[in-house]
Amino acid sequence: MKNPPRIAISLGASFMGYATHAGFMARLHALGVRPVAVAGSSAGAITAGLYAAGLETDAIRQAVLSPRLYLSFASRTKWVWHQFVEVFRHLHPGFLNPIGAIGHFESLVGRRGIESLTQPRLMIAMSDLSRHETLFATQGPLARAMAASCCVPMLFSPLEFDGRHCTDGGVAHELPVDPWLADAGIDHLILHRITQPAGKPPLLLPGKLAATIAASHEFMGRQILADRMTLARLHGKKISVATTTHPRPSPLFPGRLKSGYALGEATAQQLFDEELAALL
Repeated sequence: MKNPPRIAISLGASFMGYATHAGFMARLHALGVRPVAVAGSSAGAITAGLYAAGLETDAIRQAVLSPRLYLSFASRTKWVWHQFVEVFRHLHPGFLNPIGAIGHFESLVGRRGIESLTQPRLMIAMSDLSRHETLFATQGPLARAMAASCCVPMLFSPLEFDGRHCTDGGVAHELPVDPWLADAGIDHLILHRITQPAGKPPLLLPGKLAATIAASHEFMGRQILADRMTLARLHGKKISVATTTHPRPSPLFPGRLKSGYALGEATAQQLFDEELAALL
């Protein structure tokens, strides 16, 4: 009888998609899937961090559905001062100061280091603006890494991590997997993406500009994903890509977090029924 595959799960970048990722992980966990490693960029880093830290499923669900999570990314912003003074002091400014998110994540996972998490082990992607490279963090303060990976450029100021100025991990790596490709302890990569359904074309210029940026990022993400899938297979890894499609959550529509959680559960169930059940 063959041993079950050693699975690693990467959770993709998506604005406020952490609840959808949490539903995905909760259902897989309930079905008996126990990854040896998890990773995430941006919203995916939040869920990956909570899961690797060993929080119970109900605790994670409460955390990702609570407005305290997304509000923490603005809670320490000095309004007006930050927007009109800090912007001139920094090379890479952001509209909001995300430092409050670190404290919120510490209230959930404590002041732990990423390196202390071993079942599963954790990797969080960040974009290093100083060295112009992706940082795949496997050590350092967990809460700070979770927050830094979510710092969408221009919306949030970068956060310092390990002496680097770090921002959104999804800039270059929507689904961080690179260090796993040559990892002999991993057999099967599961990637969970979140996409938004096509809506009505925007009529005004700001909406068109935002749509163009989003479309460009989606194209870049898909191309990098295709390249990583090819590399994974060359390294002898089996790879599964699961995609959940739902309207983008926002502070104006917090109810979408709950529906996104349920859709993430459904995606995990489908992946299990179609691929994982036979392997496990």
